[in-house]
Amino acid sequence: GNVMYASALKQGSIALALSGRFITGLGGPKCIVRRFMADTVPITLRTGVNAAFGMSIAVGSALGPATAILVDQFTFSFRLPLLGKQYFNGMTGPGWFMAMLWSIFTIIVLFTFGEPDRSGLEEQKRLEELSKGASPPMSPPDSPVVMMIDKEDSPGHVSKGKMDDDLQTIFTNDTDHTSGDDSISNSIVLPPTYFQAFKARLNLITLPVRLCLFFLFCKTFCIEALVSATSSLTKNRYDWHVLQVGTLGFINGLLVIPLSIVVGWLSLYYQDRALMMFLVSIGCFGMSLLIDLTDLVSTPHSDGYNDWNKFAVHPPRYVAGYFLSFCSIQCFEGVIGSTLSKVIPTALASGTFNSGLLATLVDTLGRAVGDVFIFVVGSINIRQLMNLLFIPAFTVLLTCLILIRRNYTTLAV
Repeated sequence: GNVMYASALKQGSIALALSGRFITGLGGPKCIVRRFMADTVPITLRTGVNAAFGMSIAVGSALGPATAILVDQFTFSFRLPLLGKQYFNGMTGPGWFMAMLWSIFTIIVLFTFGEPDRSGLEEQKRLEELSKGASPPMSPPDSPVVMMIDKEDSPGHVSKGKMDDDLQTIFTNDTDHTSGDDSISNSIVLPPTYFQAFKARLNLITLPVRLCLFFLFCKTFCIEALVSATSSLTKNRYDWHVLQVGTLGFINGLLVIPLSIVVGWLSLYYQDRALMMFLVSIGCFGMSLLIDLTDLVSTPHSDGYNDWNKFAVHPPRYVAGYFLSFCSIQCFEGVIGSTLSKVIPTALASGTFNSGLLATLVDTLGRAVGDVFIFVVGSINIRQLMNLLFIPAFTVLLTCLILIRRNYTTLAV
C-alpha cells in the first residue's frame, strides 16, 4: 500500500495514491491487537497494558509529523526492480519510509513471533462461571444450532417443544423434561446463518458494553475534531504553517507518554471507572479552554481572531487546551479498552463479530463522523471554526462524564 502511494506521483495517478492509502489501512487492523490483548493479559494488568497501547498510538502520532518534517528536507531519485526510476521527496518520502518500516516489521514478526497461551481469556471464563453460580457455559453464538427434527416430519418442520426439551437435556443431563422415545439421535446439527449469528452477538452486548462502545465513539470523534482540523484552524486563525503544526503534534504525542505511564500506575490502585472520571474531567477542562466566547460577542470581518481582546483564545491558551484535551482523551482510550475487555462476555472472544471488531467498527465510525463534522462546520463559517468544533466536542465529553457518574455502579470492574 505504501509503495503504491509513493509511486503514484511518477504515474500521475490520484487513483493509485488513494488505493495505496486504502490498502495501507487494511494492513493495520486494530481489532486483532485489541482482541489479542484481551485474550493474553491478566485482568489486573489490562488497564496498564491498554494505557501502553494508547501511549504507542500517541507516540506514532507524534513521530508522524516529525518524520514528515524531516523527510521534507531530502530530494533524490533511485531505481527499483520492475518499478524503474522513483523519486524521494516531501510528497513520496513518507510512503517509501513507511514501506521500509513495515517490511522490517514483517520480517521480525515472521521469525520471532509465537502464539502465546490465552490465559486472560481463560481467567475471564472462570470468573463468568463463578458469577453465574458455576452453571454450565452456553455455546457461543457462532456454534452450530441443535434443532430436533422428527424423522416423520417434513424437512422444514421443527418442533419447538422438542427442541427446548432436548436442549435442556443436553446442557443439564436432566431426562425428566423429555417425553416419549425421542432421542438425541433424531437431531441434526444446522449451522447458523450470518443473520442468526449477528443477532446472537447483539444479544450479548450488555449495558456496560454499550457504554464502553459509546465512550469509544465519543473519544474518537473528539480526537478527530481536535487533531484533523489543526492545520486549517491554525492557518486561518494564527497563520501557522507546516513547521508549527508538526512541532505541535510532535510535542503533543510525547506528552502522552508520561501521562500514560501515570495512568498505568494508578490502575494498580484505582478502578477503571475512577480513572474515567479523572481523565474525562481533564478533557472537559481542556476543551473549555478552546471555546472563544469573544467570537460569540464580536466578530470582525477577518479570518483571524480578536487578538486585541485578552479573553480571546490566543496561541498559548490554544496550545494549553490542545495539550490537556488530547493527552487526557488519548489516555481515556486505554481505560475504555481495559473496561471493555473486562465487561464483554467471553462468547464474543471468538467468531467474526468479536469485541475487537466491534471496537474497531465503532472507532472507525467515530473517525468518519468526525471528518464529516469538520467538513460541515468548515463549510458553514471558517471564521467561527473554533467554536463550531469545540463547543459540540465539549458537550460530547460532558455527556460522557454524566453517563459515567450515572452508571458508576454498572462500570464497577
